[in-house]
Amino acid sequence: MQLRSSVELSLLGSSVLDFGPPTDYSTSHFTTISEQMNVSSFKQTNIILSMLFMAFLVGIGSTNVLAQDYKETYNAALEAAKAKDLPTALTKFTSAANGAKAAGDETVEKQSRKIISQIEYNLGRGSLKNEDFAGAVKHFDNGISNNPVNALNYLARASTLKKMDRTDDAIAAFAQTIEIATAGQDSKTARQAEDAIRGHFMFLASSAVSRNGAKATAADGAEALGYLQKMLQYVDADADVLYYTAVSQGAQGDYDSAVMSADQALEMHRGSKTDKAKIYFIKGESLMNIGEIAGAKAAFTNAAFGTYAASARHYLETLGGTN
Repeated sequence: MQLRSSVELSLLGSSVLDFGPPTDYSTSHFTTISEQMNVSSFKQTNIILSMLFMAFLVGIGSTNVLAQDYKETYNAALEAAKAKDLPTALTKFTSAANGAKAAGDETVEKQSRKIISQIEYNLGRGSLKNEDFAGAVKHFDNGISNNPVNALNYLARASTLKKMDRTDDAIAAFAQTIEIATAGQDSKTARQAEDAIRGHFMFLASSAVSRNGAKATAADGAEALGYLQKMLQYVDADADVLYYTAVSQGAQGDYDSAVMSADQALEMHRGSKTDKAKIYFIKGESLMNIGEIAGAKAAFTNAAFGTYAASARHYLETLGGTN
């Protein structure tokens, strides 16, 4: 079978495989029977040998046809993908992968399964857009099954589970995404999964300390810290996590710890003065509550930006005559 020349596939970054000409099989040699056999036995034996020889050739021919079939299917799959007919491409790549596996062709099987994983990711995103969450998960699962090192399918699966309110499953899936992405040196996908986990637990923590308005209770602080500590089982703390840790500790009356957490948050923070104001504000409140007025005034001065400006200036006026 003459295969077509290589064709670039812009959608999936693959190409038609050039497998070369079919194998040239040589004929087999059979040893003759003993001359002591009579003519009738000799003819009968020759008939049997001829039948076996023909069966052997038929077997070779069938194997060759099957081999050429999966190669043709692979090329047809590429054409379907180029035409953006992803369902057809998926069916044909799956058939090509299975045929290549049966033929022991690891190269074609691996390439087919890699593309299957990419197609399933695209189909899954389409299902997700249509809010077919169960269908999306099936696509991402099959993508993972065919190419277990493609971290994007893990991330998309985790995000879909979150949308389905399967929170515990989603957090475990995000953690698995981090593991796969890190192993594959995919720092972008790993970071997205980490941010998703942080975002989930920080939302719970911030909700706990803000439900009673500006004055969070000790119980609110304890609940928030519980969420943040659970988060640390999966990812490291960043400046925002340390800020909410300081707020939670302050709500519990643990002002020394709150100051330490605020200082760590300030050290890690890379944003603007306005964004940093909230950290200085909780530090100022904590220092004020333990009687360190000079430090509190310095903190409130740095907190006098954005939404914290009025409250910070109020504290500065209150503390103005205190040494």
